[in-house]
Amino acid sequence: MASNTQGMRRWLKRSPSVYTAEGSPRHASWLELFFDLVFVVAIAEIGTNLHHNLTLEGLLYFTGIFALVWWVWLDFSYYADLYADEDAFSRMSLIAVMFVIIFLSQTIDGVFHGDTFTFGAIVLFLRLVLTALYLRPGPTVADAETKWFVATWATSELLTTSVWAASLFVPDPLRFGLWMVAFGINMVGVAVMYVVFDNVLVQVSHFPERLGLITIIVLGETILAVSFGTSIATTGLHVRPGPLLVGLAGFVVAVGAWWLYFEQFDEDVIDRALTAPPDRLYRARQAALTYVFSHFLVHIGIVAAGVGVVFAIEATTEGIPLEADSRLVLCGGAAAFLAGCLIIHRAILQVSHDNPFDTHVLVARLAAMAILVALIPYGGMFSPLGLISVVAVVFVFLVGFETLIHPWADTALDLSGA
Repeated sequence: MASNTQGMRRWLKRSPSVYTAEGSPRHASWLELFFDLVFVVAIAEIGTNLHHNLTLEGLLYFTGIFALVWWVWLDFSYYADLYADEDAFSRMSLIAVMFVIIFLSQTIDGVFHGDTFTFGAIVLFLRLVLTALYLRPGPTVADAETKWFVATWATSELLTTSVWAASLFVPDPLRFGLWMVAFGINMVGVAVMYVVFDNVLVQVSHFPERLGLITIIVLGETILAVSFGTSIATTGLHVRPGPLLVGLAGFVVAVGAWWLYFEQFDEDVIDRALTAPPDRLYRARQAALTYVFSHFLVHIGIVAAGVGVVFAIEATTEGIPLEADSRLVLCGGAAAFLAGCLIIHRAILQVSHDNPFDTHVLVARLAAMAILVALIPYGGMFSPLGLISVVAVVFVFLVGFETLIHPWADTALDLSGA
């Protein structure tokens, strides 16, 4: 009994340490998987509010709020990647944060309608929890520069949190502006630290896996849009082919997005960047930062395209053309996803070597993006079903083309030996 009590006390007092266990691949813990799951509600709320507020102001709020929620996920997920989450304080904190994020999700609608204070106050609480996690006694580090890295990181968190706290004392739209300033300080701060400091905390990373998992969750929003179409198509005893076909095309787009993203997935890219040889250390780190931040385009593009699928289903049901703003969400979202994937996959190559991105794939993806962007002003000549079918054909072409030439076969072999 005494030994059990002592073991419990040691667990409660244990400080976080940088995750350095080697010898087997690191994967997301069950707590991290659970943590990602609660963001389903927040992402759904953001998409729903874009659907109900499809104006220029609504698009700006959609982009800004998505960036802030994505930032919350990114910050807590990278903390869990940097440190082992086996100590009691980290685990209890992340579980508490999960509930707060569910509460945060219910305030997103208010932001779209002028009530930004509640959302801002909840994010401030989350920022305070994250700052407390970083300020706790950390790992024992041997060299002074690594200590400076840790201290600078904590200072960046404090500065970011202070700017966010100040935003609660000013009215809109200045409050929203300060939120963007805090977001910018944190993103730029992290990027600068990994470039300026020679010695940084080097963990065994599973962050690419976390980014892949949240990508699957975001793709789930598109699948929900597809299910909306199938439910309309099968109402009562009659089957309406229009909404069903639009839903099918939306499903093809989702599958194509999944294929294009994960076919070139690289779970070791962060590890290789952190342990790159000195002659290419900074270029590898810069590429890794580009790899991480470009996921914003992938994720927001998927959510926007999913909302666009809903608009296409509704327009087909009502027998009306798809308006320009709806085409912007659908086609612009798909183009943003492809742009993000292009940057991500190019960054993966840059982490390990300077080989250029395959020219054929580059031209094909740029052409696909050009077609999607052109459909925003000129897609009105198509019916909603015709328009989303063109988008689906674009994705099918890219999947088929890249699978046919398979430019990543030799690269994968090269990366595995890097």
